[in-house]
Amino acid sequence: MKTNKNLELSQLTQQLKNEDVRYALISKSFQITYWILMAVYAVLIILHIIEKEPLTDIFGASCFLISMLIFALFFKNYYKEYNNVDYSAPTLIMLKKAAYRYQPFQRKTIWLLPALLFMDAGLYLNSSLNFKFWSIQLIYGGLLLIAICIGLIIWYVKYKPLRDNSLRLINEIEETEE
Repeated sequence: MKTNKNLELSQLTQQLKNEDVRYALISKSFQITYWILMAVYAVLIILHIIEKEPLTDIFGASCFLISMLIFALFFKNYYKEYNNVDYSAPTLIMLKKAAYRYQPFQRKTIWLLPALLFMDAGLYLNSSLNFKFWSIQLIYGGLLLIAICIGLIIWYVKYKPLRDNSLRLINEIEETEE
């Protein structure tokens, strides 16, 4: 029975390592993408100022720039977290951290809310889009809702089993310690 649990733990640990590496690479890619987008928006802001465009366009582009900065820093943090996982930590601690990493919503994702609000403001302030306030809110809100649903489906299929296996092993370890 002990050998079976060790094999299970070994397999789970390997799956976690693989996903952590993959998540770190995805986070690094997003981070680079947002830094590039920040440079593009900085140039757009400068062009808006040189061409004496309306202040709303300058503020809109600035909102996008701030949004991209928040996203870039968020993914930098994610990259560090997933790239520096300590698998030599005691099993129970390692599993608890893995279960937290692979839950669908984490406390730190609250930092995405300001980024999304700045992006929303940037869309609204961009006069070239010629959208009305409510149409922007409906389209943007709808797209966010669709993205969240797709993300939850991906989590359910791919990451929930990792989290469930981690939680199950945590429970087994804690029960044997009692």
